[in-house]
Amino acid sequence: MIIRESEISKRVKYWVRPDMVNRIEEGSIKAYFNAELKEVRENEIVFTQNGQEHLLENDFVLALTGYRPNFEMLEKIGVKLDANNSMIPSYNEATMESNVPNFYLAGVVCGGLETQKWFIENSRKHAELIMQDIKLKTLEK
Repeated sequence: MIIRESEISKRVKYWVRPDMVNRIEEGSIKAYFNAELKEVRENEIVFTQNGQEHLLENDFVLALTGYRPNFEMLEKIGVKLDANNSMIPSYNEATMESNVPNFYLAGVVCGGLETQKWFIENSRKHAELIMQDIKLKTLEK
């Protein structure tokens, strides 16, 4: 693993991070921290680590770059983002409606930069809440 930071990010899903850390510590996964991929070749990669270039034989590459919501798009639509740098969008937890009328949020985007808080198992309820609110609004008309 080529990892840009000095450790596996705390934002990695809580059930994945401990296993990754353990596999690195016990040696079944080789990790290069404070490193950056520079080039992918047919049978090798080139990366830098602490200013030094390294060549590593390699059969395949998985680009696991993480996930970051499109905050610029949300702001253009008018969704307010919190001011404490976690970028959590403004929404009603009971309906999932954002501060923009009839604009709903669901899933990972609800966590802003704290994407590790939401995943399939605990965000399935978002769709139900949204549909209930839309149905209620439709009945009120």
